[in-house]
Amino acid sequence: MEINKHTLINELLAEVPEAMEQLYPYREQIKTGNTIADLAQTANISCSALLCGLQRVIKRATLDACDYEVMKRKLIKSNAVNVAGYVAFLWQHDFVAEMKRKAGELNIELNIQIFQKHQKKQFQNYLALCESSDDLPDLLIGKGFSSLMTHQFVDRFVNSGIYQHSPASTDWGTVFKESNIKDADNHYHPFGVEEMVMLYDKTATSSVPMPECWSDILEEKYKDSIMQMGKNRRDHFGFNMMLFLYANWGEEAIRRYASNVKDKKHFSSIIRNVGSHHQDSAPLSVVHQFTSLFVRSDVRQNVEVVKTKDGNPVSCYFYLAKNNASDETMKMAEHLYSPQVKSIIEKCGSTHITSNELYSGAKTINWIGWDKLKSLPMPFLKEHLSEIAYEHYKAEYTEC
Repeated sequence: MEINKHTLINELLAEVPEAMEQLYPYREQIKTGNTIADLAQTANISCSALLCGLQRVIKRATLDACDYEVMKRKLIKSNAVNVAGYVAFLWQHDFVAEMKRKAGELNIELNIQIFQKHQKKQFQNYLALCESSDDLPDLLIGKGFSSLMTHQFVDRFVNSGIYQHSPASTDWGTVFKESNIKDADNHYHPFGVEEMVMLYDKTATSSVPMPECWSDILEEKYKDSIMQMGKNRRDHFGFNMMLFLYANWGEEAIRRYASNVKDKKHFSSIIRNVGSHHQDSAPLSVVHQFTSLFVRSDVRQNVEVVKTKDGNPVSCYFYLAKNNASDETMKMAEHLYSPQVKSIIEKCGSTHITSNELYSGAKTINWIGWDKLKSLPMPFLKEHLSEIAYEHYKAEYTEC
């Protein structure tokens, strides 16, 4: 379906019902006969950002169409503990194998669907269409700021109390006990974190001082000194980073950060160049913690993971359990805190919630807060923040 600002919203939703996920934060302002431009004006949001978000949904719904009933049968099997969601690609295979091993040990019939990259968009479409909790597993596993945190999902299944269960029994590590990472409402239960870190390249052709805090890199002296993970197009400009900046310092921080970014590259390109005096490298690279594992041994002495005073931004690996989850379901949730799962995720550069120290060596974490996350207009916020970033990012890029 081709759309523009004059497209009628009711016609869009009739053809692509998945689009409501993008429109949901502003659903009360949708009136009969509204165009996309009308809604943007009424909601006081950017029409171009809204169009980009809707175009992404249409593309996902078209190229990765989900047969709802087929997916439902895959997710929900009677007399089984049904688990579904996403984890990091680095440890997905070992994680699924371990969960199956534990289920076998406990004599539990386990139906686990952890979606790989080529399958996850179908599951995202399913979540966008889902209106009944009966069509969802008792245990959902998520990562980052995903489809399990959209405004629509939170409203329907989280704040409604459906996915609200006391946490599985575990002893958290010291660094996490002293943080704000626990969800007081018992909706989202973290079992690990992925840090964002800065790699300081001592061989970069331009030189800037090593930052002491994340706010330092918003200063003008870091202009053209930052390499950001991502593709050089109008994607989400590294949404973990954008969301961290927005939550801590507002939209102005995104403008200043984007102005300081030299380029955006896939993490493999960053690792190929870092520490080798390459003309395409930058003094600082903002990457996921796991990326540091791939720094080549012959240049490792030239690259340092910055130890920040304020702690690194983190995203969570988490689970949600329905309020009526069975004892067997909660036994599988409890296994997420086991030494076996801890070993799997930490060998890939993440930190398990039972660890006393962060993988990066930082002393604390910088976490946005669950209450804040649950209040945000996701997924539209991704489009809004990326538009702000690209207004101030100098490199040429491809539109939506």
